[in-house]
Amino acid sequence: MARARQTRRPRRLAKATETEPWDRVARTLKAVAHPFRLRIVDLLEDGERSVGDIVEALGAKPAITSQQLGLMRDRGVLAARREGNHVYYRIANVHIVHVIHCIRESCNMSDSES
Repeated sequence: MARARQTRRPRRLAKATETEPWDRVARTLKAVAHPFRLRIVDLLEDGERSVGDIVEALGAKPAITSQQLGLMRDRGVLAARREGNHVYYRIANVHIVHVIHCIRESCNMSDSES
């Protein structure tokens, strides 16, 4: 028996208001889409750390590290708290960590490569 041919309906164009959620998704992904920022997220998976600890662990310049931390904080990836003269960062959005893990797995990247 011949199968009836299915017709595909043309995909409708998204309205401007429908693209806003995707813009937020893109901004969030861009906030972590850099090797240095990915290393920061990887480091913070073990828990909260001060800016000084992050600088030391990554061997980076304090100004560059602070700039990258601020960018991710502004995008909601990280959260910060001040205690005296020290600022401590932690993961604010655990869903981002899950996404990064999925991408690492799809790239066949082991934990020893991070």
